Amino acid sequence: MADSANWSKAQQLVADEEELMANRAVLYPLILGFESSFVLRTAVLLELPDIIARTGPDKTLTVKQIAAQLKSESVNEFGLKRVLTALVSWKLFRCTKPDLISEMQYGLTPISKLLVTENNPYNQAPAVLLHTDPAILAPWQQLHRDVLYGENAFQSTYGKDLWQCLDDNPELSKCFNAGMASATPVDLTVVRKYEGFKDIKTLVDVGGGIGKVLETIISSYPHIHGINYDLPHVIADAPTMPGIEHVGGSMFERVPSGDAIFMKRIMHDWNDENCLKILNNCQKALLEKGKVLICELVLQPSGGPPPLIDMMMMVLTDGGMERTEEQWRKLLTTAGFSTINFIELLQQVWLIEAVK
Repeated sequence: MADSANWSKAQQLVADEEELMANRAVLYPLILGFESSFVLRTAVLLELPDIIARTGPDKTLTVKQIAAQLKSESVNEFGLKRVLTALVSWKLFRCTKPDLISEMQYGLTPISKLLVTENNPYNQAPAVLLHTDPAILAPWQQLHRDVLYGENAFQSTYGKDLWQCLDDNPELSKCFNAGMASATPVDLTVVRKYEGFKDIKTLVDVGGGIGKVLETIISSYPHIHGINYDLPHVIADAPTMPGIEHVGGSMFERVPSGDAIFMKRIMHDWNDENCLKILNNCQKALLEKGKVLICELVLQPSGGPPPLIDMMMMVLTDGGMERTEEQWRKLLTTAGFSTINFIELLQQVWLIEAVK
C-alpha cells in the first residue's frame, strides 16, 4: 500500500505525459548545454571556419576536402562528419547536396563567419577558447560553495583569485586577454554611437589595455587628448598612437586627471566597496562638471535575456556582479555623482553617464 501511495504522489508531480515531455524539452538543453560549447571549441581548434573561408565566404566543401586540410595524417572522417552535422543542427554551419550522387557539402553561416580568425576584425574564436578553457571551467564545479559558505568558486578551486592566477600563468593570461579583446568590436560600435565626446578635452580610458578603443575615439575627435591608463605591464606593450599618452598605474591608488573618464567592463569585476574606491579616485581626478562614462550591462529587473554573465562574474571574481539601474544609481550617488543618465546604445549594452 505504501509503494502504491508513493507512486500515486509521484504521478501527481506531472499532469500527464505531454507535460512531462514538454518540460524535459526545456530541461535537457540546460543539462547538456556544455556539449554545444565543446563542439564549438572543437570547430575552432580544428580551424573549420578558416578552412572553409579560404575557399570563399559562400563556398562549400565536402568532408574529404575539409579533412585534407586538417593538421593530421589520420583524420577520422566519420567523426568529422558527425561534428559538422551537429554544427549544422545549431545553424552554425549549413549543408547542401547538389545532386543525388554528390557528397554533402558544408559552408559557413553568418554566425560561423564570426569564428573565422584570418583577416576578421570581428573574430569571436578567442572568446570560445577562453570560456571553454579547462582552467576557467573548473571553478564552476564549486559554485554551490559560494551559496552555502560565501566562498568564491575561483578562490576555492585555486587558492588565489583570478588576477593572481593570470599573473602566475602566462598562457592563461594570453588566452584571457585575447578573449576579452574579442569584445572590442562592440566597444567600437558603442563609441561611434555616443555623441557626448565632442565637448571633451581630456579623456582618460581606465583599463584601456593597449589603447585600441581610445584610438578610435581620437580618430573621430582629434581635438581630444587621450590618456590610456592601465597596469604597467599592460602599458609596456602599448604602441605609440597619435594624440594618446600611455600611463601605467593602479585605479585603486589614483586616476589621471581629465574632464571625462571612460571605463568599459571594469566595474562588474568588483564588489561595491572596490567600485567605490575606483569612483572616489575618479571624483578626485575629474575637473569641475566632469563626467564618468561607464560601458556595462544593465540588468533588467524582470524579463529580458537571462543574466548568464552575472553567474560568470559570481564564479570568476570575488564579489563582482552585473547590476540593475537601481544598483548603479545607488553606487554612483554614494560616490557623489549628481546627474546620472542611462543610454542603451546596443541591445543589452549601455553607457552610463555620471556627471560630477
